This record gives sequence, C-alpha cells and structure tokens, in this order.
Amino acid sequence: MLKRFKKLLRKSERGQAIILIALAIVGLVSMVGLVTDGGILLIEYARLKRGIDAAAISAALQFRKGFSNVDLENSALEFLRLNQSDVFNVQIDTCDTDASICTVPIRKLVKVTASKHVQFGFMRVLGITETDISAFSVGEAASIDLALVMDTSLSMAYETHDDTDAGGPTLNSPDSTDDPSVCNASSSCEPLESIKAVAKEFIATLFFPYDRVAIVTMTSQDPDGERNPTTVLTLNSDQTTIEDAIDSVTVFEPVVCPTPLVDPGSEDADPLPQAGSCLNYPDGVTFAGFECPRVRTTIPNPSSCTSSNVGGALTLGGAQFTLDSVDSPMNEDSFWVIIALIGGPANASDPDLTHEFGYCPDNTHNDPLNPFCRDADAATRHGDGDSNYDAEDYARDQADALADPVIGNGITIFTIGLGNPIRNASKGEPLAGEILLQYVAQEAGDDPVNDPDTYTANHGQYFYSPDSSGLADIFALIAQNIFTRLSQ
Repeated sequence: MLKRFKKLLRKSERGQAIILIALAIVGLVSMVGLVTDGGILLIEYARLKRGIDAAAISAALQFRKGFSNVDLENSALEFLRLNQSDVFNVQIDTCDTDASICTVPIRKLVKVTASKHVQFGFMRVLGITETDISAFSVGEAASIDLALVMDTSLSMAYETHDDTDAGGPTLNSPDSTDDPSVCNASSSCEPLESIKAVAKEFIATLFFPYDRVAIVTMTSQDPDGERNPTTVLTLNSDQTTIEDAIDSVTVFEPVVCPTPLVDPGSEDADPLPQAGSCLNYPDGVTFAGFECPRVRTTIPNPSSCTSSNVGGALTLGGAQFTLDSVDSPMNEDSFWVIIALIGGPANASDPDLTHEFGYCPDNTHNDPLNPFCRDADAATRHGDGDSNYDAEDYARDQADALADPVIGNGITIFTIGLGNPIRNASKGEPLAGEILLQYVAQEAGDDPVNDPDTYTANHGQYFYSPDSSGLADIFALIAQNIFTRLSQ
C-alpha cells in the first residue's frame, strides 16, 4: 500500500513539472515576442514618422497664395505613398482647422497626421495579431517679413510732366514742372507714382495674413517736414492697409525758402535763416529746386541741405523686424527681407553726438568739385572716427550691421537703383550711387576681416533701371528670388 502511494506521488510530481515547464515556455515566448514585436513596432513607427515628416515638408511647400486643401493633401499623400504603402486616416490641418498650431504672429504651419497597421509575429501566440500606430508632424514654409524702403527725395519727382521730345524739361533733373508741393497734391509725382503702382503689384504676390510688410520712406511725409527717415507703416499683414500706406507716400516737401533767397551778406538777408533744404521759388512763383537758405560757403554744416540718407533709411527698415509690440510682434522664424529703392548717391546720415546733422567731412563743405557730404572716391572706405568718414561710409556700416548673420540681424537686402543720378552723379565719382547699392546688396555683412571662408551673409541682388518702366520686371525677379529661397 505504501509502495503504491509513493508511486502515485512520483507520477503527480512529474505532471507538475510539465505544467511548470509549459508555463515557463509560454512566458519565454511572450518575452521574446515582446522584445521582437516591440522592436518591429518601433521600426514601423520610425518609418511612419519619417514619411509623415517628409509629407509635412512637402505640404508646407504648397502653402502659398492661392493654395487649396486639396493641394496640401495631394502633396502629402504623394510622399506618404513613397514611404508607406498602407497608411490610413490621413489628415491635413492648418491653423484654420486646428487651433493648436495657431501662433501670434500667424505662421505657415501644416500638420500631417496618419496611421498604419502593424502585424505582430510572436505575439500571435498570446492572441495579439496586430495593432495600429499613429504619428503627426508639423511642417512650415517660411513667412516673409518685408520692409520696403522708398527714396522720397526730390529725384522722385524728376519725371513729372516731362516733355523732352518737345524741347522741354530734362528727364532725371529738376525743373519747374517738378514742384513736389504741386505733384504731391495731385498724386502725379513721377517716377514716384509709377513706383507705388509696381510696389502694389508686388505686394499682391505675397500671402496674407502670413506675410507682413512695413513701409519706410527716406524723408518725412508731412508738408514742411523734416528730412529724417520715417516709418509709414510697421509690419502689417492686411493687404488693404499696406496698399493704402503705399498710396500715401509723397515726395519730400520741406518749408518754402525765404523770398527772395538772398546772399547772407546783403542788407536784406534774414539774420537767422533756417537750417536745411527748402523749396526754392526765386521769383516767388516758379519752382526752381531745393536750396539751402544760406550761400554754400557760409554754411557751417551743409549736410542739412541734403536728404538722401541711405544709411538711416536702411537702419529704420531693419528696425521693423525687431519691434515687438501687440500690433507688430517679432517673428524670428520668418524670412527677413529689405527691398530698398534708391534714386541717387548717399549724401546725408543720421545725427550723432558730435555732428548735428550727420557725417559730413569738412573737406566736402566748400570744394566745388565735390558734392555735399561725400568724397570724390566712392570706392574708398573710411572708418567711423576718420576725418573723411562720410554719408556713404555710414550707409555701408549700417548695411553691414543689418546683413551680418553672426553679430547682426542676417537680413537679406535687395537694392534697386532708379534714374540717371545712380550712374551719372554730377560731382565726385559718377557711379557713386551704383557702387554703394552694389555693396549693400552683394557684399554687406560678410566677415569683417575679409575672410569669406569664415561666413558670408545671405545676399540679395542689385538691379538698375534708368526710369520707372523697368521696375515691373525687376520686382518680378525679386519675387522669384525670394520664393525660390523659401522652397529650399
């Protein structure tokens, strides 16, 4: 009896061992399955995420004026099919459909979400055959923040009522038909009105409210105004507001000169003539250009007589990008661009602590061969503090500060030289205007020790047009250049 009981006990122990081994095998298979199928899951998720990343970038590149959701979806699906064969629940969202990707200021963001099935291998032993995974990615097309810097000096009225074919006034030089106080009132100043029309056509190619535009003029926009650069409009994303701001731009209209304009040495001289340029009517009626109320040889600082402050206008244009207010919040992720349209060489600058009206070397005051406030050699660069540091040097320094990608703002600058004065300066270096604008667009901001291998700025381009008729093509080329950079 005892022997039979022991025999039965041994048989039951062998049965328990089989159960334990079976359970251990199931646990081992589960662990192997977990590791193996978990790896499969991670690999498939990585594949899905890469595909969605590519799809989001592709969709964002279609995020431009006139796009439709179908454009975004088709572009995203094309990339997903190249990377995945069985995705489903593909969803494309912008700020209009998903508030979670709305920003201030608004950005060109596209969110792509998709799912796919993952088949398990070992986990099938436990009855788990498959699962679904999902991922999303947000792509972005760079928004454009653009500062349009417009020359509003007297040269922007040089083509008003021109009738050279009839032996009348000369194109690209002041004459009696170019009175800014008259053509501003009738919105007929040329080439300014043509410039404004082309600028609005260019603005219409941008994508609002994602892109923003600021308007800066080289001079005051008020009658009897100052020659200082002026912000007409801070960065704004409303097309109508921007177009209205462009329409409001006028040619510089300072105060009227004392009549008659007399030699300060005469008994009729005004004992306290005003500083700066003024509208000259020698006969009290007919406009004869801009003048200083004092004879040149007696002016302590003739920089007050000139208004082409290229450096100051560029600086004010660059300042638009770093403003951070409720109405104009800063957007470091946008593409910062300045388009500067200039009608002549730099001959003025911002004031500093030691120069009431700006940088104007003494040797440019009374030399009849040199223009006001710039030397005869436009290619020679002087440093701040040098006795020859002039308005052109100031403009170069300001452009460097804007374009430098390391110690500056990394702004891309396009320059347009308009009119004969750009290539035919009456005094000094004839090509002074063009030399300066070429530097601003194509060299400014490069490594300060002249080592291009260290770093170079993201340069724009320089364009020239003798009159306003060539501006439409130039703005079209600039638009193409900008949009090409956004798609790379």
